[in-house]
Amino acid sequence: MNANALISRILVPRVAAARSGRPLSRSSASLFRSASTTAATASDLVLFSLDEKTKVATLTLNSPSTFNALTVEMGEAFEDMITNRLVPGLKSGEVNANSLVLCGAGDKAFSAGGDLKWLKGLRHNPVHVNADNMISFYRSFLCIRDLQIPTIAAINGPAIGAGACLATACDMRVTSSRSKIGYTFASLGIHAGMGGSHFLPLSIGRSLANEALLTGKIFSGDEALEVGLVNKLAQTDDSAAVKGEAMELAKKIAQQHPLAVRTMTKSIRLKEDEGLDAALRLEAYAQAMCYARDDWGEGIEANVERRDGNFNDYLSK
Repeated sequence: MNANALISRILVPRVAAARSGRPLSRSSASLFRSASTTAATASDLVLFSLDEKTKVATLTLNSPSTFNALTVEMGEAFEDMITNRLVPGLKSGEVNANSLVLCGAGDKAFSAGGDLKWLKGLRHNPVHVNADNMISFYRSFLCIRDLQIPTIAAINGPAIGAGACLATACDMRVTSSRSKIGYTFASLGIHAGMGGSHFLPLSIGRSLANEALLTGKIFSGDEALEVGLVNKLAQTDDSAAVKGEAMELAKKIAQQHPLAVRTMTKSIRLKEDEGLDAALRLEAYAQAMCYARDDWGEGIEANVERRDGNFNDYLSK
């Protein structure tokens, strides 16, 4: 399958179902304490593992059949894992980790981005309701910024839309030459979300971020390295190599003084997060306005048909 075909499949996942179940007990200390533990939320949409020898944790977006698309259900599991388990665990010492790698399950994609079937359905809601929905959705994933340890996105395949923005919200990124990192919002007919309009200029500068966001640009891995969007490229293009390269970076960080690492991570983020809340609110409201337009969905259909979108004029409903 060529890259364009893969991107089309990623942007319109065929499967978007999430399994439900009973949540894990928050009091279970064994969740974090074995030498190499793996824990999942009840829905198995987010997996956590910790190598106590290297003190590197791994968080996995676990929906390979949908190319790890970001859904409301996954967001709830992601937020629960971070807010109710990892942040308290890192504070108490139950989670003895000094760095964390975020990756996508399988070998096809890091994340296809938002669940477009859900997003298309939002056209039936009032604008203010959709604005509230979107900011809650963003925050369910961007809580990764609350982790006390540095995060590294292992972009082990295409990261598109909200998936690219989640990777950009991490402290560092590793990918391969074949990976695609796409900020495709404008071509789909919506404003950027998930903090993309805030974090991308911080990562690659204002001019390049403007071009990427306003043209719906998809970076190759080589381009991403050239502009400073990623820190490293794996030597080979397979998913395992990307995850391995990210793990090596995480291990190097984990070997440093833990107090120095945590406090420097906090200091760096303090500056980066200035204005973030206001940006998220503007993104949410702007996306909500886009969903209310008569031409919402045209960009998605154009992508499937591999043509340019035929959008209405600015003053159209």
